[in-house]
Amino acid sequence: SESVLVQNDFALFQNNPNPFDKETVIAFHLPESMPAKLTIYDITGKVIKLMEVSGNKGMNEVTIAKGQIPTSGVVYYQLDAKDFTATKRMIIIE
Repeated sequence: SESVLVQNDFALFQNNPNPFDKETVIAFHLPESMPAKLTIYDITGKVIKLMEVSGNKGMNEVTIAKGQIPTSGVVYYQLDAKDFTATKRMIIIE
């Protein structure tokens, strides 16, 4: 279960649904509006997709379609915003 967020927190949430076969949503929380970077990479560390996001204060959601990620199995996604970085794992099924 996710802990309750304080307004000034950065947070990266688990994608939903996970595993996914069509599309999934990655949500994250920012303490203020700022640019953010969402990187998806495979288990070898190779970058599969890089997205520059204009993040809003509060909750943000990015939808990713399976067609945007040319692989299946376990991949990782990382959020970078200011000095915050967090990584989570997601699973793409055929």
